Amino acid sequence: MVDIRDYIEAMAVPEGMSYRSDCPVCGHNNSFSVTNEHNVLLYNCFYANCNISGKIQGMAHKPTQSPKQEIEFNLETATWVPVERSAKSMDYIRSNNIEHAYKSRFCNIQYDVKEDRCVFCIYKNSTIVDAVGRSLTGRKPKWKRYASSKLPFMTKNKSDLCIIVEDCASASAVTIAGHVGVALMGTNLLQEHIPHIVDNFKLAVVALDKDATQKSLDIAKELSVHMQTTIKFLDKDIKTWSKEKILTELS
Repeated sequence: MVDIRDYIEAMAVPEGMSYRSDCPVCGHNNSFSVTNEHNVLLYNCFYANCNISGKIQGMAHKPTQSPKQEIEFNLETATWVPVERSAKSMDYIRSNNIEHAYKSRFCNIQYDVKEDRCVFCIYKNSTIVDAVGRSLTGRKPKWKRYASSKLPFMTKNKSDLCIIVEDCASASAVTIAGHVGVALMGTNLLQEHIPHIVDNFKLAVVALDKDATQKSLDIAKELSVHMQTTIKFLDKDIKTWSKEKILTELS
């Protein structure tokens, strides 16, 4: 039996962030969510047949960082190489509808040789300030933040419409339909996300995974104060759709 506290603490969720992983109780793929709110770790499995949920005080027995302390990103120390050097990364790109965005240079993707991750770079004013790495080997967490910018991942194509999703793969996939993908890296809309969405787009479409319907409603309600916002309810994650379905459903 997996110790739930040990499992959650091993995910190392930074304050103000949400991470998804496989459920340690039912084993369902990517259905287990942990959110760090002021060092209280809120956890929940979204799988219908699993009722595990609750909260724990975050890592009281370990030294904690001040919430205001930021992890700065240093590109010079990154253990990255061009993603083409990793066959596993290229397979991941091809099998998750990322190839269009990658080949069109709508996203900068690298390979972390040390951690075996497919890395999506996050920009601010044309400078890489953060990145998110997707594990290719089952390493925890599945998605890793390299710094603490709290900025969303955004594809670099141009459109008045953005589609808000949970992860970088789905954000990259929506570029097939000609829109900008914005990844929250979870199901929470942070205050740091709002200006990047409101200032750059006229219309936002919230398209979180089908197990996050209430989160989609909450995000749409908050954004609708600032801009025109709609919700796209999904049958499954956008990155798993066929290219034809992406064009049909999102164009």
